[in-house]
Amino acid sequence: MNNILIFSQSGNETMFAKGLCIGKRQPNLLIGEKLKEVMEEQNVSTDTLITHFGNNYKDTIKRVLNDEEIPKPKFVEKLTNLLNLSSDYFADKELENVLITTEGIVVAKYETNDRALEVKKELDKEIEEKYIKGLPIVIKFPTE
Repeated sequence: MNNILIFSQSGNETMFAKGLCIGKRQPNLLIGEKLKEVMEEQNVSTDTLITHFGNNYKDTIKRVLNDEEIPKPKFVEKLTNLLNLSSDYFADKELENVLITTEGIVVAKYETNDRALEVKKELDKEIEEKYIKGLPIVIKFPTE
């Protein structure tokens, strides 16, 4: 039985797993916080957005800002044009920044895809060394 004893990054889970993988999570399509930051940086008010989009979008804008609604692609396109941002500015690009067990349990999350891959490679070396020596494989995930 070649199980790996895993202590999750949060410390909330301790488990045995058959293996460790880079996971791909679903994109976060809520953009409210990021939109608020850009509006503050550019000194753009909610009223300016409402004026640009039209009064019919008043409630939509407020729900998007409060992360209560996932905006439609056309809405995001208009926002990026108005705020002079790249078309993918609000896209969630870090989708492979989690480490999961082969059973699908997320055991660690990192700021970037690159950092998750770096940690995974470090852990792979440790796992291989312990396996070759016949030692128990125990993994504790770095928090950063």
